[in-house]
Amino acid sequence: RSSSLFPVGVAAVREGAVTAAVDRFEIIFNGKGTHAAHPQKGVDPIVAASAFVTAVQSVISRNADPFAADLISITHFQGGNTWNVIPEKACLEGTTRTLKAKDRSMVRQRIYDLSDHIAKAFGATAQIRWYDGPPATDNDKKWTKFAEKIAQQNGLTVEPSPNSLGGEDFAFYQEKIKGAFIQIGTGLSYPNHNPHFQIDPSALFPAANYMAQLAVHALEQIKK
Repeated sequence: RSSSLFPVGVAAVREGAVTAAVDRFEIIFNGKGTHAAHPQKGVDPIVAASAFVTAVQSVISRNADPFAADLISITHFQGGNTWNVIPEKACLEGTTRTLKAKDRSMVRQRIYDLSDHIAKAFGATAQIRWYDGPPATDNDKKWTKFAEKIAQQNGLTVEPSPNSLGGEDFAFYQEKIKGAFIQIGTGLSYPNHNPHFQIDPSALFPAANYMAQLAVHALEQIKK
C-alpha cells in the first residue's frame, strides 16, 4: 500500500498485526414519544442512548488488557427533530477497532449486553445491526523477513510499519494464506482519504520494481 508517512525509497513492514479489525454497528433505542412537558407519559430514548454512550466508554478500560490497542468510537447520534417533543427513537452509529480475535469478540458482546440492559433499565428496547469488517492484518514472520530482504536487495530502506487502528481488506487474504502487508513510501504528504493527498511520481518505478521482484522471488521460494 502507498504511504504518505514515508519518503520515497522506504518499504515499511513489521511482523504481527499492523492494522486492526474494523467493525461497524448501528443501535436504535426505541422508546415512547410524548410531549416534553409530560415525560412521565413516555419513555425517553435519548436518555437511554446517552447512558449507553457513557457506559460503553468503560468497555475497553475495564475489560481489555491495558496494553491492548483497542477502541470503541461513537460517531453518530441522532434523536428527535424538534425542541418540545420527546421522540420515539434515538439512533447511534460507531466503530470498533481491535487487534486480537478474542478482544474483537469480547467488545462485540459487551456492546450487545450494554445496549440491551441499559435500554431495559430505562423502559426502552434496543436493536443492533452489526457489520463485520476486515480482520486485523497478521504479518507472518517468514514472509516479513523475506519482504525486508528483497527490499534491501532493491536499494530500499526498510523501516518498521507504524502502529495503526485503520483497517485493510488485505487481511482477508491472510485468513487464507500467510503473507505480509507492506507499506511503500510515496513521499511525505497529507494522509490517505484527505483531498490533498498526493503521490510523488518518482515513487512509481521503485515501487513497481519492488513488487515485481517480490513476485518473482516469492514464486521461487514457494517452488522449493
